[in-house]
Amino acid sequence: MNKTELKKFAVEARRDLLEKVALKAEQYGITKENPELTIEENYGQLIVNGKTFPTDLKHALHTLQNRLNTVGYEQLIEEVAYTWFNRIIAIRYMEVNNYLPDRVNVLSSSSGKNEPDILLQYETMNLDIDEKQIKDLIHQGDNEQAYRKLFIAQCNALNQLLPFLFEKIEDYTELLLPDYLLDQESIIRKIVNELSDENFYQVQEDGSPKDNVEVLGWLYQYYMSEKKEKVGGLKNTAVKKEDLPVVTQLFTPKWIVQYMVQNSLGKLYDEKYEDNQLAKHWEYYLKHEENHHLYSEFDSLEDLKIMDPACGSGHILLYAFDMLYDMYEEAGYPSREIPQLILENNLYGLDIDKRAQQIANFALLMKAAEKQPRFISRLSRKGINPKLNVYEIVDADQSLSEEAIDYFVENETEKSLIKELMDQFENGKQFGSLINPIEVPYMEWKNRINDMENQQKDLIEESYSNELKEKLLPVLKQAYLLYQKYDVVVTNPPYHNKYNPVLKKFMNKEYNDYKTDLYSAFIYKTSLMTKENGYSGLMTPFTWMFILSHKKLRNYVLSEAMISSLVELEYSAFEEATVPICTFVIQNQLEKTLGHYIRLEEFKGADMQPIKLRDSVVNPNVEYRFRRYSSSFSDISGSPIAYWASEQVRKIFRESMSIDDVAEPKQGLATGKNERFLRWWFEPSSEKIYKNNINKYKWVPVSKGGAFRKWYGNRNFVVDWEDNGKELKKFTGSVIRNPTYYFREGLTWSTVTSGNVSFRYHPDDSIFETKGSVLFPKDNKQLKILFGYLNSNLVNYFLKSISPTLDYHEGPMGRLPYIPTENVEIEKMVSENINIAKADWDSFESSWDFITHPFINNKLKSTKLSETYTKWEKECEERFQTLKKNEELLNELFINLYGLRGELNSSIEDKYVSVSKAELNRDSKSFISYFIGCLMGRYSLDIEGLAYAGGEFDESKYKTFKPNPNGLILLTDDHYFENDIIVRLREFLSVAFSPDTVDENMRWLAESLEMKKNESPEERLRRYFLDEFFKDHCKTYQKRPIYWLVDSGKQKGLRTLIYMHRYQPDTMATIRFDHLQEIQAKYQNEIEMIDTRLANPSLSATDRRNLEKDKISYQKKIEELQEFDKHLAVYANEPIEIDLDDGVKVNYAKFDKVLAKIK
Repeated sequence: MNKTELKKFAVEARRDLLEKVALKAEQYGITKENPELTIEENYGQLIVNGKTFPTDLKHALHTLQNRLNTVGYEQLIEEVAYTWFNRIIAIRYMEVNNYLPDRVNVLSSSSGKNEPDILLQYETMNLDIDEKQIKDLIHQGDNEQAYRKLFIAQCNALNQLLPFLFEKIEDYTELLLPDYLLDQESIIRKIVNELSDENFYQVQEDGSPKDNVEVLGWLYQYYMSEKKEKVGGLKNTAVKKEDLPVVTQLFTPKWIVQYMVQNSLGKLYDEKYEDNQLAKHWEYYLKHEENHHLYSEFDSLEDLKIMDPACGSGHILLYAFDMLYDMYEEAGYPSREIPQLILENNLYGLDIDKRAQQIANFALLMKAAEKQPRFISRLSRKGINPKLNVYEIVDADQSLSEEAIDYFVENETEKSLIKELMDQFENGKQFGSLINPIEVPYMEWKNRINDMENQQKDLIEESYSNELKEKLLPVLKQAYLLYQKYDVVVTNPPYHNKYNPVLKKFMNKEYNDYKTDLYSAFIYKTSLMTKENGYSGLMTPFTWMFILSHKKLRNYVLSEAMISSLVELEYSAFEEATVPICTFVIQNQLEKTLGHYIRLEEFKGADMQPIKLRDSVVNPNVEYRFRRYSSSFSDISGSPIAYWASEQVRKIFRESMSIDDVAEPKQGLATGKNERFLRWWFEPSSEKIYKNNINKYKWVPVSKGGAFRKWYGNRNFVVDWEDNGKELKKFTGSVIRNPTYYFREGLTWSTVTSGNVSFRYHPDDSIFETKGSVLFPKDNKQLKILFGYLNSNLVNYFLKSISPTLDYHEGPMGRLPYIPTENVEIEKMVSENINIAKADWDSFESSWDFITHPFINNKLKSTKLSETYTKWEKECEERFQTLKKNEELLNELFINLYGLRGELNSSIEDKYVSVSKAELNRDSKSFISYFIGCLMGRYSLDIEGLAYAGGEFDESKYKTFKPNPNGLILLTDDHYFENDIIVRLREFLSVAFSPDTVDENMRWLAESLEMKKNESPEERLRRYFLDEFFKDHCKTYQKRPIYWLVDSGKQKGLRTLIYMHRYQPDTMATIRFDHLQEIQAKYQNEIEMIDTRLANPSLSATDRRNLEKDKISYQKKIEELQEFDKHLAVYANEPIEIDLDDGVKVNYAKFDKVLAKIK
């Protein structure tokens, strides 16, 4: 099966069908702009939207009108398109596998001809056609019309066998069947030519073909993939009722289907028939050591009932069919009878999606044909259609008349019950299998309706009978399937939790304790649908096992049933969506509660999951297969399904106090609009930040989570807290949480992380945000002990038992176990770790406590950069090793304190040590960035920290090295001006280090950037400034550059850096007159000099070529500048003010015509 081929075909087929069905609708005057259909009858003809049609289309046109009025234009086109898609793939599947009743190819030629076989062999087929008419059309060369009639006739003939898929085509779908079915671009041609036959069957080891009904489900999923993406996929946005099936549809991996069915239906069979020979062949069957003979009561296999209440395209039911077939065979049933017994007695399914229900029923019939190839021809010969128990859940038709109800009921009680039942299913298409039908005599009522059909009656009674059959009977059928109980319920339920208002009201009323997600409600619902001692198997996100909002669901599962087995997949192992998945089987009994659990967390990739599960079946003693009694889960607060937690860990949770007892984990504010209220600290004027000006400030440091980093750091953001947050508090979308804890010392962590949790010091100059929660010790004397514990290996080990998800909010943190201790050694190491991490953080200019570049630091500085770097490298290594040693010692102390020696290792991988080692390329670039900062006036060699980042510019701060005027740096490819960038760099190296080592230090810098062959240090550094610096700057400053690049284009005619904080309204005018016009004059001078040299007749051919090449380059630069000046002149002539409080994005966008794109 080629999934790439299937997806390409299905996606293109949907687009094509939607377009062509819409064109067909247009023939009847129906368009998106005019979605109306008016039908009049006049002189034996139909007038439809002003066009004339024959009266034999009357019924079909009225069904089209009714459907259009009911669902609207777009839904109608969608429905007809998928209906024809389903029909065509069904015919193609039957054709390839030779299941068509007449054994004649309808879509293709068996002998390689261009025309399908049906055009040549229709006379041999049992079709309701006018053979003479077909013959005449072919004779006239109108194969297209002949084929259309034959194709429709074949669809009508299949109605008897597949009524759920091929309605009698007086139906409106015939009217909208696209034209040109034989065209090379038609879906019929494409399914034959672009989808290889091998997609529709599997080649077995012996080389023989075996049907591949699974392909039907994949085609359906791919067909809907574009629409799913359009309406939101699994992004969990509220969706309309009609889009719910699309958003929640996910194809269940085959091995998970096998696991669920083998460990539910299979386990039930194995418990009852313990001498069976089938169980040993089930690859994913987690057989328990003892057979407790606990199974739902049934006398024979024919009594077994298996339900999938969200069956989709029937993947689970198909595998259940395979297992049941083997069971029947082992029980000695005649093989020819088995398929019908299974379809009629054992398998039940429901879905809100008609498309999926059609495919599920078709796939089940094809599965029956796979087992018994003559099954379909036998049905066709007898003129019967099979009784299938897979239904589309429909909305109850509220137009059921009072008269019809009165005709049906025998008393007022029955009338009241019917109305209540119809009300329950008013939103059947939305609530689906989550509806809990009331108790009524379903079988009696269904029989009563069927009996009415056979009774003699007048026209009025006949109309009532038809109305009841059309409007009440479907509701009774679907309600009965939801009302009765099953031996086995297996499903992959929908995952969705952003409910539209109608669905939200329903969930609050019917599933208040389990409303966190649709899937959690389904876990509860499937348990209700299961008989005593029966099994329910599901595949769901694994969040229900851990997070607090699912606590009531866990309590229900553990108190009312038992988890027979569970497989937890590796976090990203579900390829169809980025959802952490588990699959499990629950048994409705509490007598024996020892379950088997498989943890596949360590095995990366989707392919490894089934392999490792099979290994755990072959060898039940693998270290990732666990056995746990349900009662053990209550040892940990919140009863997470932490089946891997050791007895010692459970004892720690059971007997220790929790973090909540000694500290308060608090969630911070949510601005509701970060682009308005949040800034990177380097964007606004430093004078307006609280820590720099505690009396008059606008911006306050805010903890906001961030990447993994322990002890200190991630202090990146400031929030608008002017006048005690006046504007933020007024803003409708904001949430101000726990304000009494603002400006208090604590420990902060990132509440959302895909890796390990890390805690950092949160000083009292800050507040905190929703993703950077803070833990406040109740006794500050415990802060450092708490800090050491929270950054130890134990905490991430414990968190995996409480919340092994991406979201580590305050709840799990508060439930962590804690053993108080007093230990001076711990406090001393924690203090040292904070200092080490702070020194590392402050070594980079991305820190607001950055003092100077480490290469300028007197402790490290030498006259040579190479020697300075060696000292820096040594300092970084010592810092790294000291921190690592301290953390491992802390781990050792806490492991001993908590009694986890032997279970937990104190060692730490280097990647989890939160300070940097020296990196030559990175550190040399950061030094160059510091030089640029000094040249801009941001830094000074004479003072520590920021010299200027807003406010009044003070020239007296710069004695040793003067910054450029106006905060501007012109970057050029050669030395044209006095304040050339390379000249200024040499001056900087001279005053910062020594005049004697300038050349050596220039070479060291150039080599650290990696030089091209034969490139001089000056050339390399000039190339870095001109082509690479701005890109690196954007990366360092998180795409919020404070040095802006005026860029004329790819010829690099003008490149000027602007220090945002020194920008003035006349800055663009200064650049235009002092930079653009000056550099343009220089280029013109260069051209004139080249012309002079070219006039020399003795010039070599090579020199001449090089000079002409240079001349062309200068001419292109001038041309580029002339064009660029048009844009720059606009900004120069109309000065623009900027407000630093608006941030980089807003201000940068004001000059988008002249500034380089931020990358």
